[in-house]
Amino acid sequence: MPAGVFFVTLLLYLSTLTQVHTFDALSYVTSVERKPWTEVFHPHHLAYGPLGELALAASTALGYYGGAALPMQAVNSFAGALGVSFFFALVRWLNQRTDLALVAAALLGCAYAYWYYAVEIEVYTVAALFLLVCLALMLRILQQPSPRLTAFLGLAQGGAVLFHQTNVLLCAPILVCAMHDLRTTQMHAVANIYRPWLRRWLLYAVVLLLSVALPYFFVGVVVSGFRSIDAYAAWLTEYARTGWWGGPITAKKWVDLGSGVAETLAQPGGALLWLLLVGLLVLHGRRAVRGQPMITTLAVTWLLAYGAFFLWWEPDNIEFWIASLSPALLLIVLALRAERHWGAGVWIALAVAITAFGWNYDSIRQRGNAATDLQRMIARGLAAHSTPADLLLIPDGLLELYLPYYEQHDNFLSLNQALFDNGDNWDRACSAVQQRIEAARHAGATAIIAEEVLRPAADLMQRHHLQQGEIDACFAPYRPELLPFAMPPAAPAYWRLPRGQEQATDGGWHFAAAAEGWQAGNIADSQFANGWRFRPEVDPSLTSPLLDLQAERYGTIEIRMANGTRARDAQLFYAGPDGQIVEQRSIRWTLRPTSDLNTYRIDLSSAPGWHGTITRLRIDPVGVGDGGEILIESVRLVPK
Repeated sequence: MPAGVFFVTLLLYLSTLTQVHTFDALSYVTSVERKPWTEVFHPHHLAYGPLGELALAASTALGYYGGAALPMQAVNSFAGALGVSFFFALVRWLNQRTDLALVAAALLGCAYAYWYYAVEIEVYTVAALFLLVCLALMLRILQQPSPRLTAFLGLAQGGAVLFHQTNVLLCAPILVCAMHDLRTTQMHAVANIYRPWLRRWLLYAVVLLLSVALPYFFVGVVVSGFRSIDAYAAWLTEYARTGWWGGPITAKKWVDLGSGVAETLAQPGGALLWLLLVGLLVLHGRRAVRGQPMITTLAVTWLLAYGAFFLWWEPDNIEFWIASLSPALLLIVLALRAERHWGAGVWIALAVAITAFGWNYDSIRQRGNAATDLQRMIARGLAAHSTPADLLLIPDGLLELYLPYYEQHDNFLSLNQALFDNGDNWDRACSAVQQRIEAARHAGATAIIAEEVLRPAADLMQRHHLQQGEIDACFAPYRPELLPFAMPPAAPAYWRLPRGQEQATDGGWHFAAAAEGWQAGNIADSQFANGWRFRPEVDPSLTSPLLDLQAERYGTIEIRMANGTRARDAQLFYAGPDGQIVEQRSIRWTLRPTSDLNTYRIDLSSAPGWHGTITRLRIDPVGVGDGGEILIESVRLVPK
């Protein structure tokens, strides 16, 4: 019978593998596919990256030549189906009733969170399998404790912790087992009453400690090479220090808790189905407590420990509630023991499972349909109208992984990443964003900016304690230049800055608020106020973005500037296809003896080296500065 449950569940999961992945899922896949094995160890779920490596290697050995996504999904489906069949066997062993075992297996296997993460690339299904093994061992220990069982319990919990750190919370219900074991030992032992109990649970603690500590020591010290406690602790606690999770328990968190727990069972309609199951629990709960008080205490302790932590951590995230499904359903099963075989309550619970199956099947198929995936549509639209050199400024989220994974576009930056890289300091993050924009423009590319970057979502603003005025000030230099960027109709708005080539052939550069892709050298006190103001030093220069101009189309260049120095020597360079700035491809002119704005029209038709393809311009406004200020208002190429 368990084998039949396993194969039916496995077939269901394999037939509904999702084609639309979460952020974490794609991060696991890209790590396995792109990184060496020494870099796939995530500190908060240490074992999942290596498991992905093994899954991909095994699949390749069997003749599979695709990416890591499918093998990793297959592993999760296998673990999920194995967990359902194991839960079936556990409930049948505990109650000696096949009807309750079938109901329990159906409720677990058809629960939205459990099902979805069994067809996705995530750590939670594998971790849940270890937790189910821990549950079985605890139930056995309640009946007949032994050193062998407690050792296996430590090993199984170690596996759960290696797949997700939060499973150290399982120590709470395990403590219930240990206390029950101690009380039973006191009742039956005559002498040395603590020695056998202490031996059993010390063995558990040692096995748990070694099974977790040794892998973490190996990865941290041997593989990653951390040589200080601070460096090791920083790696180990990276997520806990982001500030994205946790915080005060507010009314909103309680609302989120209800939403998360409801959707863990079904999406939509999970709240209604939970009410039916809780009704059965209330109806027969007293008998369940009287019949199995220690199992009830264990399950309730488990739910309270995990529930309290995730209420604080992230209560609306259904992936975290998967760990609590088995003890919650175990309480339902204990209550249903008061019903006769296939009694009315059992049929109601089965009807809940069947309803969850119908609703969740439709939800999972829709959520996993790549054709309706908005993020993939956005990524495809961005890639279709951009070049690999273009910088994409995106909101934090899936696009950070969709772009490199699906579109092989790696030149992007999110506000979230910019803040993370700069210690959550917005001034430094803004400066980093502006530097990336100018670097892209100098390379002849452009920056494509999401409207959600210019006006971030409220949760991102709250997370990083930002004000809209700070965002506006950072992007103010670029707003006058922004042009609409073509995107699919359903996609959010994006904007772009003009490329250097566009500006060169249509109106030139006007340095009212930004460098517009030009790069300065040997200048000081650079600022933009009615033009580009700076103090030239020795051999100052302004170098244009990368261009692709045909020299014969342009006979003149206009440079509007004011010279506040006593120097009068200026020079224009123009690089050929090799990009080299050399004297042989340049022209000199003399600045007027005034600090007023002047328009200098330089004839290029007979300038030495002005022929063929021009890839860059460089303006040396003076040879050597003397402390005075120069203002360059605009540069424009004039067609013949």
